[in-house]
Amino acid sequence: MAGLYAIIGEQNSDRIAKAAERLKFFPNEQIDIFSERHLSIAWVSQDPPLLFAPAYHPATGVRIFTSGRVAWDEQDWQRAEKMNHITGGLSNRLILDRYLQGNISAIERHNGSAIVLVWDPRSQRLHCLSDHFGGHPLFLYSPAIVEGCVISTFADAIASDSAVKTTPDHVSMAEFLKEWQATPPHTYYNEIKYAGAAKHLCWDLAHTTYSESEYWQPHQDGYFDNLLDTVNQLADALSNAIRIRTLPRLGKTATFISGGMDSRLLLFAAADPSMMFGVNLYDVPNRESGLSQKLCESAGVKYIGFARDKDYYPRWMKKGVSISGAMWSLEDNHFLGTHELLQQLGVSTVLSACSADMLFKGEILDKEFVKLFGKTLPFFRYKKQRVDSFLPYPEYQSPPFPPAFKAQMEQRFSTYFEGLPTRLSSDSDRLKVENRRIFPLCYVPASSGQTMYRAFAYDDFFADRAIADLYSHIPAKWKINRLLWGKVVAKICGQDILDANYGWRPGASTIEKFFVFSRDWFRRRLGKISTVGNQGLATDGSWPNLGWYIQNSKTLRQTWEEAPLEDRQLLTELWGSDPWQTPLDQWAKSPNDFFRFMTLLNYWNVRY
Repeated sequence: MAGLYAIIGEQNSDRIAKAAERLKFFPNEQIDIFSERHLSIAWVSQDPPLLFAPAYHPATGVRIFTSGRVAWDEQDWQRAEKMNHITGGLSNRLILDRYLQGNISAIERHNGSAIVLVWDPRSQRLHCLSDHFGGHPLFLYSPAIVEGCVISTFADAIASDSAVKTTPDHVSMAEFLKEWQATPPHTYYNEIKYAGAAKHLCWDLAHTTYSESEYWQPHQDGYFDNLLDTVNQLADALSNAIRIRTLPRLGKTATFISGGMDSRLLLFAAADPSMMFGVNLYDVPNRESGLSQKLCESAGVKYIGFARDKDYYPRWMKKGVSISGAMWSLEDNHFLGTHELLQQLGVSTVLSACSADMLFKGEILDKEFVKLFGKTLPFFRYKKQRVDSFLPYPEYQSPPFPPAFKAQMEQRFSTYFEGLPTRLSSDSDRLKVENRRIFPLCYVPASSGQTMYRAFAYDDFFADRAIADLYSHIPAKWKINRLLWGKVVAKICGQDILDANYGWRPGASTIEKFFVFSRDWFRRRLGKISTVGNQGLATDGSWPNLGWYIQNSKTLRQTWEEAPLEDRQLLTELWGSDPWQTPLDQWAKSPNDFFRFMTLLNYWNVRY
């Protein structure tokens, strides 16, 4: 899928056609354009049109456009096939039918990570719905000024509109370098803002008014207190969410598989494993690729090993920033290079389990490592004080504010976290902070990110309505050390195949985890466990040794050394000191920072 573009206030076929082209990143994408007197909408997508194209009801003139996917069970798809009074994709037929029967409230809590646009000419109202977690990107230009408003799933597409005037937001760029993300709702353009998670936006063209409301908020009705019951409920919800997104009618499916605990869910809960490919990325075959293959074989899924070459990440830099809008670091640009492979395989649906870390494993809750006799253990305990950062990773030290933007960045952070506790003494305190960091999910680094929605026929099963409801009742104490998550994975996938990250079984007890950690520590010390050691390109896992690229890639070095003077000056101002004063060998020891530099340098090159 690629996205939506809507213009309110004029009928300009040339303008909407050009907007559609700016949302098209690959040749196989479909374009559908609707345009009448005061409204133009473009739909651009890799999704099968038979299933997901815009829908139209001739009797009322109501139209539905969706970017992303709303999930349905097989009986719903079959019912849509009989809706001859509605034309268009089956999914949008179902949405339109519900709208006609129950108005906008009947479709507000749509079941998926999707943006839904509803145009009702009877009331002259355009409705726009974002998803529960804000996983699917959605941006607005001048929403309150109805005639002149632009709605799009891509901020850069709006900024490139010749009828729109924008100015660069350098504060957001400085935040990206420091925190891996901008502070929502800000983008790299002062005039373009994120729309909000779980939002119902409405433009009344007859009265030229704009309104917005929130249709869902988590953590409003207390928390579960029975762990076993919650394990069963969440396992059932996850299994069903994956099943309905891998139905045979949706075609061949691909998921990015590792030897960890999250991606294996997709293998063991797929409706038809024989129609799924498990794609594992590596530099050279290693223990994790072996476990990935073993997981696929156990689940009946076809395993595909995808070996990255020595210029993999540098080669995809420009395409990566053009698709992500540089709101996703190039260090996370793992999957873009598999696009051609998936096309050759005939894949119609791409899935991943990226969101698990944020939603159910407490990845961005305030925590620290447990230590024993000065040794860091792979266990966490919660901190009592909130960390003033979007990324409270225990191992990450946030760089200082750049002097030129310090006051503005501090003000943004203060505004965004206003009303949240700084002392964390309860589950409620911790979850309030977690929610603010998570929502919108499309801003969160290293998660599904905006690239996935624009590069692939992508679906996020965590956006399922039932999963959102369960998320809303899970206490923070069950997230730390994957207490709940490990048991859920064990229930769905079994415990036979170990977690590649730690070497223990899914759902293992704390005592068992400690024993495995201690045993493997001694075995490594005795040389009985061989490791790559991250000295070269290859690593022991799925992800790359970014430092190797910094030291060895001619593409990176050339980009760095040939950066225009004005780009060097701006990056220096955004970072707070001159990065070119530090040798590349030193940046190889801080590769995450360097790859964020490269993200912006490539972005400016592509954009300007």
